[in-house]
Amino acid sequence: MNTDRPSRTHRLTAKVYGMLGADGARESGLTALMYATIANFAVDAVLAVSLAGTLFFSATTGESKGSVAAYLLVTIAPFAVLAPVIGPLLDRIRTGRRVAMSLTFAARVILAAVLLQNFDSWLLYPAALGMLVLSKSYGVLKSSVTPRLAPENLDLVRANARLMITGHIGGSMMVGAAAAAVAFVFSPKEALWLLLLCALVGIYLCGLIPSTAESSGDEIFADPFAPTDDLGPAMGAPDVEEAPTVVAPIASSASSSLIGRWRRSMSVRFPDATRTAMWGTAMQRLGTGFMTIYVAFVAKSSHTLSGAEQLALLGVVGAAGGVGTFLGNAVGSRVKFSRPRFTVIMLAVVSLASVVVAAVVDGVPTAAVATLLLSLGSAISKSCLDATIQSGLNPSAQASAFGLSETTLQLSWVLGGTLGLLLPTELTVGMAVLAATGTVFFVNVILASRGLGVGSLIGRARSRS
Repeated sequence: MNTDRPSRTHRLTAKVYGMLGADGARESGLTALMYATIANFAVDAVLAVSLAGTLFFSATTGESKGSVAAYLLVTIAPFAVLAPVIGPLLDRIRTGRRVAMSLTFAARVILAAVLLQNFDSWLLYPAALGMLVLSKSYGVLKSSVTPRLAPENLDLVRANARLMITGHIGGSMMVGAAAAAVAFVFSPKEALWLLLLCALVGIYLCGLIPSTAESSGDEIFADPFAPTDDLGPAMGAPDVEEAPTVVAPIASSASSSLIGRWRRSMSVRFPDATRTAMWGTAMQRLGTGFMTIYVAFVAKSSHTLSGAEQLALLGVVGAAGGVGTFLGNAVGSRVKFSRPRFTVIMLAVVSLASVVVAAVVDGVPTAAVATLLLSLGSAISKSCLDATIQSGLNPSAQASAFGLSETTLQLSWVLGGTLGLLLPTELTVGMAVLAATGTVFFVNVILASRGLGVGSLIGRARSRS
């Protein structure tokens, strides 16, 4: 038996390594992007381990709710302002994407050095915020280059799912476990040395991404907020069979300014199926962001729980979210949903129902189940969103569409997290508010499937300006 174990381990390692380059991913450059993405997940995981005690559990149990809210507000709220700027700005990058991705790691090397020198001062908070912003910026850039690096025999849904799965396994799980071991044996601060190392490796790995990641000059902008009557019909369009959207003509209702006319002439509108999937996924992301922050808030504010019990509460809900995300990505990479718009709506119904149950039935088990279903629905809905972008948009607009949709999803997560820190620390109250907010989002999902909703309203208001 003992002699067989190394052989099994070797075979498992070889299988995982082979998966990284399967389906022509190594030749197309997708494997190189996988390695860089693993480094990005690793940096996030080490940062979470290093700051878990400082940003949250370092305070005493009796510390006021206002102090805890201040910690979370400094970390999250500014990004809610930066996100709408970062995504569109990065979407405009047509050359130098690999350099931009490398710079997100280089800046984190500098911030890691700042954290090591100022682990117990106020500089910890802006440095942590900078880390989060740079991680999100890498995510937007990754979404933009994936369509150009995916091999011909691997669709974008499976390509994105493979990036997420390898990132979670190689970065979050393996490197995160190593960081936890370092923090346990030495201290959370010492784990930041591992973060610095991962960021340095990330710079090198971005340099290995082939030049095909750059724009060839044929890319055009995607516009998720273009109104239906400006950029062509959308109501009643089928899900996957929908013909790819072509470059839109200048509409009569377009802005009279030269820039407004140029933007519309070079943009394509999101099909209804893509809008539905985007807002449905945003609804799930809002829920996962809320649960991530709110449960931590509830645990910290509880005067009846010891530090170990607080960690156990966070561990149960956090594990449920991790399992849901992993299973969702695994299902999304293997199952081809013939009706992605319908699938997203059904997932939204299931996750919203679980939140309602958690609001009625108080307890950690119902909250964990809601987190599991929200994470599962988020991952599968993201696969459906990828499918609608690939099937419904012109290939020259897909890179832009992935970048802008990723920005929307990240902002939704931040909105959920911000909502979580503003609410009273009673689990049933928080879940009730999440259920109400989720219902509003769900109504918007249904309207988007009919060519209406918030996106169309924003587009119409923008057209009149």
